Amino acid sequence: MSNSKLSKKDIVLVGLLAVIVIGVVYYMCFLTPLKKEISSVSGQCGELDLQITELEAKAASMDGMQKELDEIFKRPKKEITEIAPYDNAKTVMNFLNGILARSNEYSLSSPDPVIGEDGMVRRVVNLSFTCSKYSTAKSILKSLASWNYRCLLGNVTVSAGDGDDGNAASVNKSGVSVSATMTFFESQKIN
Repeated sequence: MSNSKLSKKDIVLVGLLAVIVIGVVYYMCFLTPLKKEISSVSGQCGELDLQITELEAKAASMDGMQKELDEIFKRPKKEITEIAPYDNAKTVMNFLNGILARSNEYSLSSPDPVIGEDGMVRRVVNLSFTCSKYSTAKSILKSLASWNYRCLLGNVTVSAGDGDDGNAASVNKSGVSVSATMTFFESQKIN
């Protein structure tokens, strides 16, 4: 039986077995790792798409900020305010006392400054003052709003007393009372 020939049936079975073995080897050694690699690359593509979207949004935001800065720097020099360094409380109080000296009387109160995560300090000052004339009160408010350091004048309330002559520019009995809130901006960051 050393020279026995394989029958057609045996040849078909051996061929079928060879095809199955080749198919299993192909699936295990080539197709499965390829599918894993494709899945991994697809996941990386998704992450990259997300990063690209985030970077595009950041670039658009930076473009917007740059346009805003360009618009600010196109303004006349006197309209551009700077942000004061932290702790600017003495300068703020000297400024307010100097401006409010034109009033008949005034009062100032200030809670502790609020320090943001961005290093920006917001110093809020509640102020009230009285004047005998509306024009003086208006002049004081204009001076407060036009300080060379960044500030925001808000919550302004102006009330007039009973005047004898009916003239809005001059109020004789109670005067003109003004209350407001000023927020002064300071920076903890040192450039």
